[in-house]
Formats: sequence, structure tokens, C-alpha cells
Amino acid sequence: MEQNSETQRESAARTSSGSEQAGCYVYCVARAGEQGSLGAIGIEGHEAYTVPHKGLCAVIHDCPARPYESTDPEVAGVWVLAHHRVVEAAWKRWGNVLPLTFNTIIAATEKSAEENLVAWLETEYDSLNGRFDTLAGKSEYVVQVSWDAAVITGTVAKASPEIRKLEEEIGSKPRGLAYMYRQKLGKLLKKEIEAKAEKEFKALYDTISRCVDNIHVEKTKEDQEGRQMLMNLSCLVSTERYPDMEAELAKLGNTEGYFVRLAGPLPPYSFC
Repeated sequence: MEQNSETQRESAARTSSGSEQAGCYVYCVARAGEQGSLGAIGIEGHEAYTVPHKGLCAVIHDCPARPYESTDPEVAGVWVLAHHRVVEAAWKRWGNVLPLTFNTIIAATEKSAEENLVAWLETEYDSLNGRFDTLAGKSEYVVQVSWDAAVITGTVAKASPEIRKLEEEIGSKPRGLAYMYRQKLGKLLKKEIEAKAEKEFKALYDTISRCVDNIHVEKTKEDQEGRQMLMNLSCLVSTERYPDMEAELAKLGNTEGYFVRLAGPLPPYSFC
């Protein structure tokens, strides 16, 4: 027999408080005083529901007051994806949310976990509303710029008189000496490519920062196509400024040897 949402919550609370300290897992806070359920879309199929307070609500599920931990990265990955799924569902429903980090759990004390959650919402009420005001009408976008190392190497080599001179001299040198010249050429190429990468990063950062409301530099990753990633940015962008950013990235994407990945819009994970 299928349980209704309230019965499921009561059952989960009884289970979590039987042999372990009860708690609630908090996904995000939304600017909505709505009480209700987002469905069984939470971690491990838990029902995600809201706890309202003065025009805000926290999206939670009932759980024991202990973190989700696993030595299996696939299991942990599924949990993290479920966390994001709930945050994005809340974001699509209410439009303005503050995502909390994975494994944010509030424990029961002499008061229930929900009562402690409401107390936290009250304590942080002004701060939360200030952050909502800052983020209103804005979304997060991921901007990744990569380049084709072979194309860039050729461009750098053509533009450098010193490199062209070394390339010409290698052909006229004995084998042993030519090897030494090639080693010197490789080091020079690496140095000039690194200098170009630094110069390009600064120029691109300046261009993109003029089109967004906030920007965070993230660690670069290995490009899925085997290209070299030049920059990895999290950008907070208003609806009004998005076309400017998109236009600048389109110009860069049309430049030989450059590749641009733009992902979003997303909830403002990096700016809360």
C-alpha cells in the first residue's frame, strides 16, 4: 500500500530517531514561503520537501544525523548528482535559490532537526535575504576555453624570428649538433607558448569580466577532446548581460585553434 507524503516523512523520522540521532539533509534555501513536496527525487529516493519560514523555505529530506560517506566513487557520484537534481528542481520552480554544499545536515538536539533548521533560518534571515537580492535575475554559467596545441605551436613558431632562425640552422648542422639545437628549440617553443597562454588568459579574463556580474577562476581540467584547457571559469550573469558574454565567446570560438564550451544557465552554486 502506497504511503502519502506525510506518512513517509513520519516513517523516515521514526527510523532515523530509533537508534541514531535524527537529522535533516538541507539541499538549498528558496525565496518562497511555500510548504510542500518536490517528490521522491532526493538522495537514495528520499522525498524532498520544504520547511517554510517568513517568506523563505529550506528544501530538505529526513535522515540520520550523519554524513553520506562511501569508499565507492560511483556511489558518491550518484549522491552528488541527486543533490544537484533537487537544487535544480527548486531553482526551476522558484527561480531564486541558495544551494548548500553536499552533506549539509542539521541534527536534532533537545529540539527536533526541523526546529533547529527554522532557528537557523531566523538567525540568518537578513543575511540570506541580502544574498537573494544580490543573486536576483542572475544565473551561473561555466565557460571553458581550450586550444589546439599543434595549431598554436605553429602560430607561435611562425611569429618568432628566433624560432624560425633555429629551425633554419638545424638543417645545416651535423647530427649531434642538430640534436642539441632541437632541444634548444623545444625549450624555446615551450617558453613562448607558456607566455602566450598567460597573455591570452589575461586578455580573455578582462573581456569576459566586462560581460558578467561576478567571476571565479576554477582549476583547469583535461579537455575531453585531448586539447589543452586554457581557462575554466564560473560566471554569474544577469539576463541582460548574457547576450554580451555569448557574443564575445562566439568570436573566440570562430578563431582558428580555439574551442569554447559554455554550459548553463545553472543555479548559482559558486556564488552563495
